[in-house]
Amino acid sequence: MAERNLYPLFLHVEDREVLVVGAGSVAEKKVDDLVAARARVRLVAPRATKRLRALAKEGVIAHHARVFTEDDLDGAWLAVSATGARGVAKRVFKEAERRRIFVLAVDDPKHGSAISSSVVRRDPFVVAISSSGQAPALTRLVRELVEQVLPEDHWVRAARELRARWRAEEAPMGSRFAELVRAFKARASK
Repeated sequence: MAERNLYPLFLHVEDREVLVVGAGSVAEKKVDDLVAARARVRLVAPRATKRLRALAKEGVIAHHARVFTEDDLDGAWLAVSATGARGVAKRVFKEAERRRIFVLAVDDPKHGSAISSSVVRRDPFVVAISSSGQAPALTRLVRELVEQVLPEDHWVRAARELRARWRAEEAPMGSRFAELVRAFKARASK
């Protein structure tokens, strides 16, 4: 696969409709991430995992138990193609491109206009890691390494306190980073 020039971006999908085509275990992970981001998820697939059926029954997502049609993209801000069926992925991509809707095609970058990343969430941090779809297993390993080095809660609290003091004192931006490093070095040596 040729190298792609990607523009990294976090999407605000809260209260926006996202179409997910496919309802297997891979789609389940994408649905979980979308629900966590408070998207309105519409799932289209003849069959769904037990968990996805339960989410639909609870009203967390909408599930249409049938094959994908082009009209399913009506109102969608984003589409996720997670069927594993290249023919379906190609149809989703072709129609989404016509409508100017981004498509995340799981494990099929040829039929997608977006690539998902491996994400680490530790408030207030959200770190996304991508290998441009070329090495997903390595991306996961890097995510696990990042999880190990992200600061713990007490470091985040200390950084927030410093920021509040800097703002109150109108400390120059250029001096803040050095002070943060000194404060953390002092804490680490205790």
